[in-house]
Amino acid sequence: MAFDIEKIRADFPILARRVNGKPLAYLDNAATTQKPRAVLDAMQEYYEQSNANAHRGGNALAEEATEIYENARKKVARFIGASPTEIVFTRNATEALNFAARFCAEQMGAKRILLTEMEHHSNIVNWQLAAKGKSKIEYVKMRSASAICKEDVVGLSADSVFSFTHASNVLGTVNDAALLCRLAQKTGAFSVVDGAQSVPHMKVNVHGMGCDFFAFSAHKMLGPTGVGVLYIRNELADTLTPMFGGGGAIESVALSSTSFARAPHKFEPGTQDVAGAVGLTAAIDYLENVGVSAIEKHVAALHGTCIDGLKEVGGVSVYGNGRKTGIVSFNVGKLHAHDVAQFASDDGVMLRAGHHCCQPLMKSLRVSATARASFYLYNTEEEVGRLLASVKRAKKVLS
Repeated sequence: MAFDIEKIRADFPILARRVNGKPLAYLDNAATTQKPRAVLDAMQEYYEQSNANAHRGGNALAEEATEIYENARKKVARFIGASPTEIVFTRNATEALNFAARFCAEQMGAKRILLTEMEHHSNIVNWQLAAKGKSKIEYVKMRSASAICKEDVVGLSADSVFSFTHASNVLGTVNDAALLCRLAQKTGAFSVVDGAQSVPHMKVNVHGMGCDFFAFSAHKMLGPTGVGVLYIRNELADTLTPMFGGGGAIESVALSSTSFARAPHKFEPGTQDVAGAVGLTAAIDYLENVGVSAIEKHVAALHGTCIDGLKEVGGVSVYGNGRKTGIVSFNVGKLHAHDVAQFASDDGVMLRAGHHCCQPLMKSLRVSATARASFYLYNTEEEVGRLLASVKRAKKVLS
């Protein structure tokens, strides 16, 4: 369909809000996105019409809930170029990355863990916990606020795992995931990709990428909180033992032992968030109806306008290149990022400020924090203008 920004904005009830007496300009989409009415309605309809425990019993509602849940799995698989049996629903991308780390360190024999300095804490802390002093963790250094260079990815081997972000939540930089995964494949190393910032903004095909694991969250792509996805390559999934046990994940149980179901069900014990899966399905439908490429073009235009405007303000440092992901991380002279964000909030403009759960990256950039604007399909040129006006006001008052 044609990209109609006013029609799109009308689909998001929260955008009618006022904050501090000003119209809401929500520019914190890298943290979480707002939800269109289609997602809210789909989840409510499920609870009102089809609520039951999936995979639990032969009654009509249970069968209906099961079909809805498994159709959601198929939808997610198609959206990222995977097979349904490779899709495991989790609570969020962080939990998915924790699973991947535990699998690699505890079951797949990874003795060396290679990460990058641009990782979110959810792709650092999880590996530190999984390593338990038995696996060595090393980092690809940042040459600058840019993508990871293949020349810096060294020392991989068959007992290694390389885990990296597809797109940085601070820099907006998009790494060449297919290239980096090929580097891992050539050495026999496993690859884990954090796709939390990439899936909402670009076409992703995990089979084409060649990764072993891939993680992302529903809430960063118009879906609900509490639902994430872990892709596990089929050949690996069949060899892995579940981290948790319980109903729905088993084939049979005796007093002394248990045999588990096939993937992905063996990784999903207990009652699953069927409504969350419904919401994610509705979000995918919405994104596809608008068009991922159209969204990417719109976001890139907003990003360009913002960068040009910040240059005109003067004395502003911008980090990375988030044209594809709509991320603009910046600092205004010696002003603290929190002060810049507070001025914007007073004007009804929602930014984020701080280290963005990327303290090692902040150290590499030699800053303690940045202010961050992040754009998505419902943002407008007028909102960019309001952001720039707030930055100018903060600079004038505080400098």
